[in-house]
Amino acid sequence: MRVGIIGGGAAGLYAACQLKRLKEDSDVEVTLIDRNPVPGKKLILTGHGRCNITNRKDASQLKKGFHEAEKFIYPALMEFGSEDTMAFAENELRIKLKEEENNRIFPKCDSAIVVRDTLVQYISDSTEILRETKVTKINKSEDFEVITDKGTYHFDQIILSCGGSSFAKTGSTGDSYKFAKSLGHTVNPPKAALAPVKADEFFCGICRKLSGVSLNAMVSVFIENKKTASYEGDVLFADFGLTGPAVMEISREIPLDVVEKKAYLELDIVPSMNDEAFDRELQELISAHADTKITTLLSRFVPASVAAEIAGQAGTADMYAQGFAKEKRKTICRLMKHLHIGLYNAPEIDKAYVTRGGVVLSEVDRKTMQSKIVPGLYILGEALDIDGISGGYNLQACMSEAYLAAKDILKK
Repeated sequence: MRVGIIGGGAAGLYAACQLKRLKEDSDVEVTLIDRNPVPGKKLILTGHGRCNITNRKDASQLKKGFHEAEKFIYPALMEFGSEDTMAFAENELRIKLKEEENNRIFPKCDSAIVVRDTLVQYISDSTEILRETKVTKINKSEDFEVITDKGTYHFDQIILSCGGSSFAKTGSTGDSYKFAKSLGHTVNPPKAALAPVKADEFFCGICRKLSGVSLNAMVSVFIENKKTASYEGDVLFADFGLTGPAVMEISREIPLDVVEKKAYLELDIVPSMNDEAFDRELQELISAHADTKITTLLSRFVPASVAAEIAGQAGTADMYAQGFAKEKRKTICRLMKHLHIGLYNAPEIDKAYVTRGGVVLSEVDRKTMQSKIVPGLYILGEALDIDGISGGYNLQACMSEAYLAAKDILKK
């Protein structure tokens, strides 16, 4: 059996690993085709260059990190979960692991390059790797005809794993979608997920003043003045706008047409209290500390630089608590609990860590990862309309999906 893997990112490399692990005495020839000089170019960016291999949670918890796709991905996570991935890394790849905050699993060497190189070395004796080879077309008749810029290849089964559209410089240029469409699949439009957010001109001025400052906040997306999503976590101010875990997680909910839909973000920078509780707390502080500046009182809740900016926006930067007007206090409360951030545009997909969108899941068998439309076609990774939260979820999904695909292919 001739198996072609189109794309050598995490999903493609994992698929080659699983085929090697599971094939036993099967007569299988595996060819991995990648457009880069070395496969796994995007993999070396994961975990900020440290490679967050997986997350030590059970499948019932992991699936909750995949948004609308949690039911689809659940069988894969059940079949090959985080403990299986860790065992493979330590026992077969000989990579020592460590656990960090929120169950995130990293290699002890803190190097995604080492992980990538180890994966490539692991499959080198079982997989033919065609490097710097660009696939231009895939045809299906009796077998799969894969046309590249260096020749044409024929396979009995193919694994489509050439990524999404994020970080195009790594080779993720949307080819998966083009090939899937040409073979009869429906593709949901790709958009950015796990991406920073660019603020409009007014708020950018505030962000530049606070660049590098981090705080905990509830971040909400509003579309036409209706809240559509919320996420609490760390927010980091930057010269261009906002980033940090909470912003990255909620970026997938920002519509592509932010102007037409009047989309904006709202920050609640005191999420531990509701509006009424915060107002009462502020009143008590004002009454008890009449000779203290309002900015100083606000710094009890947020970093001093943020407190100064909020007080400045409210026109109270130099005011003391004594005689502080109710109207000014209400303005402070609104800014602390409902700080509106205008958006310049939708998050840029080229700066996103993963892609939301891709082949619609109803057209893929979730127990095998095989296409329901084209027998012998398996679709993995960001080619699918699946995106997980940060923390090892997306790499684990690739490994779990690869296991199902390899197991099903080898049955044939």
